[in-house]
Amino acid sequence: MYKMRTVIIFTLAFLSVGLSSGKSQSIPTYPIPSFNVAVNGDANFRNKLTRYDTCQSTDEKRDAKIHLKSASIANTHCSATVWVYSLDLTTILGPYQMSCGETLTVVIDDREWGVLVESEDDVIVDVWIE
Repeated sequence: MYKMRTVIIFTLAFLSVGLSSGKSQSIPTYPIPSFNVAVNGDANFRNKLTRYDTCQSTDEKRDAKIHLKSASIANTHCSATVWVYSLDLTTILGPYQMSCGETLTVVIDDREWGVLVESEDDVIVDVWIE
């Protein structure tokens, strides 16, 4: 019950972010890995496995890394909310509150994953998987 409620809340939050922004555009999506991506509002990052990767599927754990820094020298106290989710939406991790200068590490499995970043500040985001 709790897991289903979390999925519903995440999905509604994900959809409402796009609707409440007053824009007809969707949330910009970037590949993982991505570095130095300017975010003002929302950004989505997605990891798509290659055919070779899916043939080598294991239960091996990996680390999703998200690094946040300010887009402005004047604003060093910026922050963002981050969710890490499996692309099949069966697992949603977060929300995590991050401050600029921090690197978040989230342990994930070998499925395809995404990262949703939401910030009211102008931030620069790096997302990669080790």
